Amino acid sequence: MANKKIIPPMPFDATAWLSNNAAMRLSFACKGLWLDMLCCMWVSIERGVMLKPIGGAYTVDELEALYGSGTKELIESLINAELLSVRNDGALYNADMVKMESIRVKRSEAGKKGGVTMGKRILAKVDALVETPPIEMPHTPSPTAETQHGAQADLFPDDLPENPPPLTDEQQRKIAKAKKYNYADYVTLTRDEYAKLCTEYGEEAAKAMIDILNNYKGSKGKKYKSDYLTIRGWVKDKYYENMNRYGQQTGTTIATDIGKPSAKRTFRDTL
Repeated sequence: MANKKIIPPMPFDATAWLSNNAAMRLSFACKGLWLDMLCCMWVSIERGVMLKPIGGAYTVDELEALYGSGTKELIESLINAELLSVRNDGALYNADMVKMESIRVKRSEAGKKGGVTMGKRILAKVDALVETPPIEMPHTPSPTAETQHGAQADLFPDDLPENPPPLTDEQQRKIAKAKKYNYADYVTLTRDEYAKLCTEYGEEAAKAMIDILNNYKGSKGKKYKSDYLTIRGWVKDKYYENMNRYGQQTGTTIATDIGKPSAKRTFRDTL
C-alpha cells in the first residue's frame, strides 16, 4: 500500500485574524464557513484554492449544496471582506495562502538546486585532491616528481622553517620551574617543592622525610606520581611517629617497618 502524503499542520495567525476589522464584523455563520473553507483549501490539490478532490473548481451552487442554503450570501461577505478572491476560471482562493505556498515551493526548489550544486563542488574538490595515475599516451612524457610536487604545493608547503623558533623568556621560566631534581637516589622534587617543605617543616625535617621516602622506594621498588605529595602524606606522619618513638630527628628507618603499628615505649626503651 502506498504511503499517504503527509500534510503539515495549517498555520493560523491569531493576531492577524483578531486585528482584521472586516473579519470581526462577519457573522458567526460566516466565520464558521470561512474556517471550514480554509481547511479545505489547505489540503486542496492546489493549496490555497477551493478545488474538488478529483480536480476542478467548485461552483457557488455546488458549495451551497454542500454547506446549505444561504452559503452564496456568506461567500459574498467573505469576498467583500477580502478573505476570498475569485480566479479567472471561477475558482475561489485565499491570496495569502496561495502566496505562502508559492514562496515555499520556490525555497524548496532553490534548496534542492543549492544542495546539488554544493554536492558537485565538493565532489570536484575531492576529485582534484585524489591522485590519479598518468595515462600513457604516445610521445607524451609522464609527469615528473617535480610537477607532482608542484600540484601538491598548496596542501604541503615546503617553505617551513627548518628549526623551531626559540623559546621565550616566559616559556623558559615555566620549564625551569617545572623541572625536577634528584634530592636522593629515588626522590625527585622541583626547587619550589623542596623550598616549601623546608619552609613548612624545616630543612632538617625535610631532609629526614626525603630519606624515609628514599629508603622505602629503593627497597620496595615503589613509584609515585608526586614525591612531594607523598612526603606531605604518609611520609610526614611516619617522620613524626619516629620523633615520638625514638625522641630524635632522624629519617633513617627500616623500610619493612613502614606501615606497621608503633610499639608502646617502656622505661627499658629509654636506656
